[in-house]
Amino acid sequence: MELLIVIVVIAILASITVVAYNGIQGRARDNGRIAKIQGIAKAIELYKVDNGRYPPILDGNGRESTCGSQTENWGHCDRNKTLADMLAPYTTIDPTSLSDATQGSNYYHYTSQATDNYQTYGMMVYLEGAGGQGDGGYYSNAYEVGPKPKYCASTYTGTGANWTSYNSICSGGN
Repeated sequence: MELLIVIVVIAILASITVVAYNGIQGRARDNGRIAKIQGIAKAIELYKVDNGRYPPILDGNGRESTCGSQTENWGHCDRNKTLADMLAPYTTIDPTSLSDATQGSNYYHYTSQATDNYQTYGMMVYLEGAGGQGDGGYYSNAYEVGPKPKYCASTYTGTGANWTSYNSICSGGN
């Protein structure tokens, strides 16, 4: 009887440990992505202070796993390399770390447009969890920084608040 009680107690403790541990690695990876994008956002703001505008890159998507291949998803990784080069005085970014397409959670997106003389930008990274719900942007499964996502989400509703749509212009809601 005592052996049965010990086995039950061990089983209960093991199940509590498994439940507590489940998801910790995903949250840790998400926290790393959020810290990285916040650091990049600070570098982008420093770039604007020195240059009077945000880095002029339209649709720097991270859907590629290699740079230098314009045929693989239209050269988005090369745009991320351009962004990394522009921000080099302020921070070090490995552009391929923004372009790892092996998981959707590693997909970063940056955009700034000539339509407002590069005075707004948006950048986001997809997360494994729902850590983007409180960041003021449109996506709950992504962490967003910059004035563009907050403006689009607060000004429009529905799909019009989706600032990463084609040409990255929030254009009104439904």
